[in-house]
Amino acid sequence: MRTGLIGFSLFLFAELVCFHGTILFPGLLGISQELGVAIMTVSLLSKAFGYFGCFFFSLMSISKQRLLGKVGVILLVLGILIMPTIGTTEGFSGLSFTALIELIAAGTFLGVGDALLNITWGRFCAELPPRKAYLFIIGCQTAALVLYASTFILPDFAIIAAVIIALAGVAIVLVKTPNPAPAPFDPAALKTVFSELWRPIFGTSVFAFLTGVMPWISGQYDGSVDAMRALSFASSALMLLLLAIPVVIFKQNVRIENAFKLILPIVATGFLLLPIIWNGFGGIVNAFVGAGSYAAGLVLWCLAADSARKHGLSAITVFSLALGVTTLASALGKAFGYFGGRAFTEGDISITAISLVSLYLLSMIALFLFKRQKPVAKPKPAHQADSETTDRKPTNEHEEIRRATCRALAEQHDLTDREADVLMLLSQGQSVASLAEQLKISENTAKTHIKKTYRKLGVHSKQDVIDLCREQESSQSETIQ
Repeated sequence: MRTGLIGFSLFLFAELVCFHGTILFPGLLGISQELGVAIMTVSLLSKAFGYFGCFFFSLMSISKQRLLGKVGVILLVLGILIMPTIGTTEGFSGLSFTALIELIAAGTFLGVGDALLNITWGRFCAELPPRKAYLFIIGCQTAALVLYASTFILPDFAIIAAVIIALAGVAIVLVKTPNPAPAPFDPAALKTVFSELWRPIFGTSVFAFLTGVMPWISGQYDGSVDAMRALSFASSALMLLLLAIPVVIFKQNVRIENAFKLILPIVATGFLLLPIIWNGFGGIVNAFVGAGSYAAGLVLWCLAADSARKHGLSAITVFSLALGVTTLASALGKAFGYFGGRAFTEGDISITAISLVSLYLLSMIALFLFKRQKPVAKPKPAHQADSETTDRKPTNEHEEIRRATCRALAEQHDLTDREADVLMLLSQGQSVASLAEQLKISENTAKTHIKKTYRKLGVHSKQDVIDLCREQESSQSETIQ
């Protein structure tokens, strides 16, 4: 856990320097603002398609998933090393064909590398219970922001060196950290996960799109990069504090998705202020919208990790789908702002119109996101037989004791619903073929679930499972006596 905390914090620090300031990192390498924005836009598009590529990869391959993080580190470092070769020309007019190819290559390597590393850490978070995963993410983001704050006083070359050193540290951690057991693709589980996540994915995508558009509409790219960087840091730190307060105050599990009720008014405040102050106060308007998108991304990350863990689906499948859609929305927002928002100036009546339309859309999104959903009926797992079924089909006393034992073991070892089903069937001595038939999955998928169940229980065979259940039942009997 401690090693994962260090590795994820170092990665987030490198990501903040490369992407959080939008055009900060290319500027450190002597690249002009226009080309810096172009690199970041290419990287966002590449990042989105990198996620979608991981999604299809997760449907076809299991054994190679552990290589994604290591490849991601290599690609990020390559992207950083290519950028200085682009040159210091002010715009596209003086850019040679070779430099254009290098620009596209740098953006592509940065984007795809970042996607692969996000997926890798998503797999790690999906192994943790919801509350622990939430605290882990907030803690890593806080540590990364503290490291990011140190770059304010470092010279340019030291910042670049710090990023490369951080990525080297990430690579070392990934080598030493055990890879989570790959989960097989389960169409039924994917359908259930999508039904849970499509609303937060949609809401986060809207925030991401607005974050891409806002700097162009507010004239933020005409302001000071240092001011934008400092305000972005301050707003992100404030959002982390607001997200951490509920989970610190309330010791029981909280509904993470309720954070959207906090995020929406923050984004709306940005659009309310847009016609009044435009890019004044260092670009505070853009900071409101950016902070909302930042927080929404953290909430979606936690929800994706919980869904993958709860339904026994590959975290790569879940994260690549959720993050791919939101990243594509952000890239489209930047493209839309570049072609449609650069002509706006302070006092332009069109800015007021955009603000009103955006506020109306946000209010509609609020009604849509917070609409009470009807509970989706789904078959009960084998370890949660309801009383009606028991009344219709009586079971003997031993079977009831075994079911209670399996429920207790599933809770103690944090098994997913599917793994709890596997535990119940293994405790009955079922074969792989019989288990696969009853759960309506392939034998290969059944074997993968069995291996994950063994690992969590700390056993190595079906007989070990049976013995473990008997020991549990014996200890319960002694306690009762």
